[in-house]
Amino acid sequence: MGAPLTAGIVAATSAGVFATATLLLGRRAERRAPRLGRTIVVDGVPLHVVDRGDGPPIVFLHGAKGSVYDAVLSIAPALARGHRVVVFDRPGSGYSGRAGGRNGAPAVQAEVIHHALRELGVERPVVVAHSAGAPVALALALAHPRDVAAVVTLGGYVFPARHPGLAPSRLLTLPLLGALARWTVVSPVGHLLAGRVLRRVFAPAPVDPTYARLAAGLALRPKSMAGDARDLPDVETGLRTLATRYAGLATPVVAVHGLDDHVVGPVQTVRLCDLVPRCDLVLLEGIGHVPHFTAQDAVLDAVGLAWRRAEASAPGTAGAQPVVGPSIAPRPSPAYTPALVALGGEPAVPCTRNPLQRG
Repeated sequence: MGAPLTAGIVAATSAGVFATATLLLGRRAERRAPRLGRTIVVDGVPLHVVDRGDGPPIVFLHGAKGSVYDAVLSIAPALARGHRVVVFDRPGSGYSGRAGGRNGAPAVQAEVIHHALRELGVERPVVVAHSAGAPVALALALAHPRDVAAVVTLGGYVFPARHPGLAPSRLLTLPLLGALARWTVVSPVGHLLAGRVLRRVFAPAPVDPTYARLAAGLALRPKSMAGDARDLPDVETGLRTLATRYAGLATPVVAVHGLDDHVVGPVQTVRLCDLVPRCDLVLLEGIGHVPHFTAQDAVLDAVGLAWRRAEASAPGTAGAQPVVGPSIAPRPSPAYTPALVALGGEPAVPCTRNPLQRG
């Protein structure tokens, strides 16, 4: 048996082993984190949606590589005690299908979400959006200002940043080589590295063990990796256009960011509030990229502030205010020192001076 033939057999066998591992890992991820809600079809796109609770509506949009579990395992249970909480797998993520064309572009996803909200009968929600979900929420508010009461961004990825994942994403989208990579080495290697990635995302807090066990594997399925790889360039391109429109946003925005976020720097959120006319900037010391997990009480306060801003800006809506905050009894968060710059008025949480405060 010649050396080339031996090498070919070894390569084929290795590829088969990795492909089998990828298939088994994907099935395990779906067993651990099954569909939680129902699927609706909007503009030809199957959308997985979790719809819980009653009361004034709150919509949650997850970030890149996320799913409905990002909310269900963090703030959604607390919010659902006094609100209708609607959580989507964004198009191309979790158990949702993909939209046509530039699926990942914030404006494209915003239209799909807008049509889905109409389908579900959700009127003027506060939209809470994490990381790459934030530009979708902002695009939704820009395109349909009368249909969005307020926006709360959490660690928002809201400006183009020459994302380091752009180069690998190009490899994963190649017709043959990309498919081979997704179905062989990338998923098993991703599972090996998942702990390190999650530690960076949650830092300086510890990783939520339930999230690590249940939800992280969904993003490492070949279908999810392909979608994420195709979406990232669309997000970057879409942000170049979207960022030029922030100054015209009339909807109240409460922008929350951890000062110890090493995934998306807090300077992005500071820049956003520099441009948006009605923006409250909430900066949290000792908090990283996922404040909805690691500073839940502060995030609930931010949602409460968003409702108050929305009520104050809507003529003829005086009366009972939606209640979000301590009365909801959120799950205790790790100790933190909140720092808030309320650019438009009252602070939502105790305020301390912080290094990014203006003035």
